[in-house]
Amino acid sequence: MRKYTKMKKFFKIGCLGFIILIALIVVIAVVASGGDDSGSGSNSNSSKSEEQKAHKVGDTFTVDDKAEVSVTKVEEREQVGNQYANKKASEGGTLVAVQWTVKNVSDKPLNAFSIPSINLVDEKGTKYEADIDATSNYAIETDIDNSKIASDLNPNIKVTDIKVFEISKDSYAKGKWYLEIDGSKVQIK
Repeated sequence: MRKYTKMKKFFKIGCLGFIILIALIVVIAVVASGGDDSGSGSNSNSSKSEEQKAHKVGDTFTVDDKAEVSVTKVEEREQVGNQYANKKASEGGTLVAVQWTVKNVSDKPLNAFSIPSINLVDEKGTKYEADIDATSNYAIETDIDNSKIASDLNPNIKVTDIKVFEISKDSYAKGKWYLEIDGSKVQIK
């Protein structure tokens, strides 16, 4: 019985010690890497932003030497879709509908994770994600359905994609607005 009590005490202290050691290692790793990344990352991002000039709607530019991108149309809308499937902007909101093309200029297929992504960004740097429901309805309205969600984009193939962002109408009326495509910016307003 006494041997069992010693073993039980060892496991309590041994397991607790092991957990504390792991937690300590994780905290040290986070502090060590977090300090370096945030310092150098913010400096390089701010200098990159200052050096980088925004493209215009209609410009064609290359992203990561693998995709040629062009924003072809941007429009502010109150509603997207057709008579059967539509999405109206929420109260106080507006829909920003975007059409853009992507061409694979590399010599390998681009999978869904390699195809450039797009976000709406205000002049303060706040990012906005696309509204999936509004985007689907806009696809029905425009009859554009050749985006590559689940399949590869083969070399020298060009597709048109769309996104719709819902944002505050008041916010959109003020300041400059950009589309950010894998680090490159396109000024839309």
